[in-house]
Amino acid sequence: MRARFAEIVTLPDPYIDLATACACIAAEADPGVSSRALHDELDALAERVRSELPPYLGEAARRDSGIRTAAELDAILDGLHHVLYEELALSGAPRDAWEPGHTYLSDVIRLRRGLPIALGVLELEVGWRLGLPLYGIGLPGHFIVGGPEGRLIDPYSRGRTLSEEDCEALMRDALGRPVPLRRSMLRPATRREIIARLLGNLRGIYLSRREWAPALGVLELLVILDPEDPALRRDRALLYGRCGRFTDAVRGLDRYLEELPEAPDLEEVRIARAIFGGRRN
Repeated sequence: MRARFAEIVTLPDPYIDLATACACIAAEADPGVSSRALHDELDALAERVRSELPPYLGEAARRDSGIRTAAELDAILDGLHHVLYEELALSGAPRDAWEPGHTYLSDVIRLRRGLPIALGVLELEVGWRLGLPLYGIGLPGHFIVGGPEGRLIDPYSRGRTLSEEDCEALMRDALGRPVPLRRSMLRPATRREIIARLLGNLRGIYLSRREWAPALGVLELLVILDPEDPALRRDRALLYGRCGRFTDAVRGLDRYLEELPEAPDLEEVRIARAIFGGRRN
């Protein structure tokens, strides 16, 4: 699945299969995860929404339908939200109780709880299957979804429509300080950015639980996604050490020190390198 992930994320951004990338991420925790099974789940949700729409909208609510009227888009979006947030009762997992399962899409569907970005990706994937022009928005501290006619949607709050003031409140609550909303913050996120943000959240969860091996798996994917970032390779090397792979740790830290001889964390990295070097295997 790592090889498949590498194939996906090197494609031009519009061709990146976000759902398959999410399945590859979940396979780090459960090698039995199937991208086909996840696609089937998402297809089934889209078909469920379609089946509950009025007949004149059922055929229009398809990926290649070419629907254009605001009224049609709003009706389909409302139908999507009814299935996701009323029938399935999806909602945001409490921030102080996030766990890895709140990131993996199949687990989110099963648990009915998720992180903001996981619920956002779920809404995007099902919405795209219905022909909705949705896009992700990576606000500082919170992930939301943009929709027709500039509509702002918070999947973490069961599809609530947001004002710009609401967005500022979400950022303030997440970051603990006021953040003025700039229009640039509402630009569509690329698929690579969405994947990176999802992995970053998952990495933070594993590190907070001191689960070094799965955190290392996430770092491996982050390095695949952005192989030119020396900080990611440094962090991977440090996790190699946490997992007892001391030779790999030393090799990675040596590369970091060679690439960035004036890095601000030079002394800390040298100390870690000395510790791992004494335990090389």
